[in-house]
Amino acid sequence: MALPLQAQSSTSSTSRRTSSGNTATKKKEKKDEGPHYPLYNGLSVGLDLWGLGSKALGGDNLSTEITVDVNLKQRFFPLIELGYANSDQWGDDGVHYKTSAPYVRIGLDYNTLYKKEHGHMLMVGFRYGVTKFKYDITALSIDDDIYGGSVGNPNLEDDVWGGSLPYNHTGMDGTMHWVEFCLGLRAHITKRLYMGWAVRMKYRLSASTDEYGLPEYVPGYGGYGSKTMGVTYTITYKLPL
Repeated sequence: MALPLQAQSSTSSTSRRTSSGNTATKKKEKKDEGPHYPLYNGLSVGLDLWGLGSKALGGDNLSTEITVDVNLKQRFFPLIELGYANSDQWGDDGVHYKTSAPYVRIGLDYNTLYKKEHGHMLMVGFRYGVTKFKYDITALSIDDDIYGGSVGNPNLEDDVWGGSLPYNHTGMDGTMHWVEFCLGLRAHITKRLYMGWAVRMKYRLSASTDEYGLPEYVPGYGGYGSKTMGVTYTITYKLPL
């Protein structure tokens, strides 16, 4: 009788150890999952300072934008960006370019550090942007040795773009659609305040321009071309739940 009782006691002890080990493992796994966040984790508003700073330091272009994003489980951030930009620049050849217009972007950021409790975020994301703008391209009058006086004779034609000389076309219409791929850091400064930067690669999807000239700068996009790069430096405030 002693042998079966001893075996039963050994089996029971083994079962308790196994159960205890499973419980410890489950607790460890649960701990490794990181902090738990609700599906809706708040609304944030951000202001980009990069475009304002660039203009203050003597740049030709000014831009400012406000970002509103929704925090879903500290992981996904659907957002909208509303901005305004203008440009007033002279080329070395005496060509003057001006434009100003609002723009809008929609997109999503993904926080790769969502399991961390320090509050800092490493964001990867994408944007779709669109703007409709007007732009002016004008050129300084020059003295012409053959016709005399300044080149303003309506009988003269621009061989490249057409129209009379000197080159003077204002109120031309343009639109552009583009996508952006973003990488940035959002550092947690205080309970509700964040600061961070992001680098953006921008790719033109489609554009329409006036027959008399291509834009030099597109609000919200940057220098006109098939692709370009942008930088933002943003202060973000998380609104109370």
